[in-house]
Amino acid sequence: MASPDSSLPPANTTSQRTQTAVMWGAFGLVAAFLAWRFPGGARTTLVFLLMLGILVFVHEWGHYQFARWAGMKVNRFGIGFPPWVYTFRRNNIDYSLGALPIGGMVDIAGLGSEEEMVATAKESTGAATADGQTPATASRLDSYQYRNANAPHGEKQFQDASLGWRFMTLFAGPMMNFLFAIVIFVGIFSLIGIPRPVSLPRVQSVTAGMPAASAGLQSGDVLVGVNDKRSRNTLDIVTWIRASKAQPVTLLIERQGKTISKKITPVYSVIPGSGRVPSIGIAFDQNALSKLTYTRVDTVTAVKAGFAQAANVSLSILDMVSRALTRNLSKEETAGIRGPVGIAQSVGESAERSWPEVILMAGLLSVNLGLLNLLPFPALDGGRILFLAYEFVARRPFDPRKEGLVHMVGMAMLLAFMLFITFRDVVIGLKG
Repeated sequence: MASPDSSLPPANTTSQRTQTAVMWGAFGLVAAFLAWRFPGGARTTLVFLLMLGILVFVHEWGHYQFARWAGMKVNRFGIGFPPWVYTFRRNNIDYSLGALPIGGMVDIAGLGSEEEMVATAKESTGAATADGQTPATASRLDSYQYRNANAPHGEKQFQDASLGWRFMTLFAGPMMNFLFAIVIFVGIFSLIGIPRPVSLPRVQSVTAGMPAASAGLQSGDVLVGVNDKRSRNTLDIVTWIRASKAQPVTLLIERQGKTISKKITPVYSVIPGSGRVPSIGIAFDQNALSKLTYTRVDTVTAVKAGFAQAANVSLSILDMVSRALTRNLSKEETAGIRGPVGIAQSVGESAERSWPEVILMAGLLSVNLGLLNLLPFPALDGGRILFLAYEFVARRPFDPRKEGLVHMVGMAMLLAFMLFITFRDVVIGLKG
C-alpha cells in the first residue's frame, strides 16, 4: 500500500478538532447523565471499559512492536473502532481513539485493516507501471504481487517481510495476552497470595450415567460433608472427593431444609485443567461464589502457580470450544457463554467483592482474548496465520483477493455472532 501523502495537512485540522470537541462534549453529557441516573451501572461500565482497553492495548501493542521490528510500515495504532474521535500523528503513524470502545487495530501497510476490509475487496486491480510499482488505483491486497525484500526499514509492506517476521507479527498479539496474564497471576500470587474460592457447594447439574446420578443427587443439593469432614466450601468438597482415590465415600447433603447422606463411589474421569481424577459427575453452581481468600506463598511457588493457572485456563477454554464444535455442551454451559454485556456484569460483581478479584478476572480475560484470537477462523489472527501456513507449504502466497474475501466473510460472521450474544445477554439481564 502506498504510504500516506506527506503533503497532506496534519491529521487534526481546525475543523476536525472542532468536530472532536463537539463529539467529546456530547459524550461527556450523556455519560454524566447516565452516571447520575444509574451509578452502579456506570461504575461497572467504567471498570469494564478500562479493563478491556488495557487488554486490547496489550494485544495490539504486540502486533505493532513486532511490525516495527520487522521494518514494516505502520499507518495507524488504534484503540477502539471508527469513527476516530482523537488522533495525533508521530513519525508518520496515526495514534487514534475510536468512538466504539470494543476493540482495536494496527493498520500495517499491505496487510489491510478491519475498517478497509470491505473497501479493498471491491477495488479493481490495475496494471503495473513502467517502473514496476503498484498503480495508485490498485488494492492494497495487490501488494502481494509487488514484494520488495529490499524496501527500506520502516517502509516495508507486510508481504515484503520474511515469512518468519510475518508469523511473529500476527502471533505477537495473542502472545502478549498470554504473557500479560501470567504477569497478573504471578503478581497477585506473590503479593497477595493464591486465591482460594469460598463458595457454597450447590449442585447445578448432574451428569447422566455417573455415580451422582445413580445415587439420586439432584440440582440444588448442597454438599456439606465428605466422610467425617465438614465444610460449606466447594473447593474443600472437590478436594476430598478427589482424595478418595475412587474408593466409596459418604456425602452429607442438604436438600429442602433436611440433611441426608449418600454413599457414593467416585470413578476416574478426565477433568479439563486437572487431568484424570476421581469424580462423581456433578457441576457446581458457579454463581454461588461468595468471596476469595488468599494463601501466602513463596515467590517460586507463586511463579509456578501463575504459569499453571494460565495453562489450566487455556485447557478449559480449548475443551469448551471443542465440545461446542461437536455440540456437546450442557444447557448450563451454553447458558454460561457470555458476550460483552454479560462479561461487564461479571466484572462489576468482582469489583463489588474486591479489586484483586478484578485484576484476576483481567488475567482470565487476557487468556481468553489471546487463545480465541489464535483459533483458525477467518479475520482472526489464527485465520491469517493459517494462510501463512499455506504459503509455507505451497511456496507461494494464497490468492490475496480471495483471502481478503474470506476474511471479510469471517468478520461479518463474527460481528453477527457478537450481536446475537449481546442481545441474549440483554434479554437475560432484563429477565433477571
